[in-house]
Amino acid sequence: MIPSVTAQSLLSADERAAIAEIEATTNILKLVTRLTGMRFAGIAKFTDLEWVVCSAYDPLQMGINVDDVLDLETTLCSEFCIDPQVLFIPQISQNGRFAARPVVKQYAIESYAGAPIFLPDGRLFGALCALDSRAMLFDDPNLPETLSLFARLIGCIFYANLNPADQ
Repeated sequence: MIPSVTAQSLLSADERAAIAEIEATTNILKLVTRLTGMRFAGIAKFTDLEWVVCSAYDPLQMGINVDDVLDLETTLCSEFCIDPQVLFIPQISQNGRFAARPVVKQYAIESYAGAPIFLPDGRLFGALCALDSRAMLFDDPNLPETLSLFARLIGCIFYANLNPADQ
């Protein structure tokens, strides 16, 4: 974590209000864990350099908490800055491209599913992701579209709660 930067300084008051007031995000995260079979789901905002946890559903107690801040480049979600497509990694330890990432080792992540979150105006806001310490099979052919739909809904929720100056 970056000790000199706080999530409070990276999230606007309107973003924090949207997170606090909208129970829908927690319900979406619970649905994501049910649909993927994974035990963690979260919503993260991207800044130029940071990954900020906006909301988390963590019955696995992976230790990723709301307001945590990580270097964006160390996360799996950073892939959306390069290729904004839904990403599934069923067994990270067998994938040389991702296995060496610091966040994988720090949180013992073995599987990942994620979708980029775009605001309705096209700006990349962050990511909806699911994580687990177990390898997972992603055999539901509808899962990529479902995660994308949830990510789109989250983007609309955040956008609707931005003040006009941020829109």
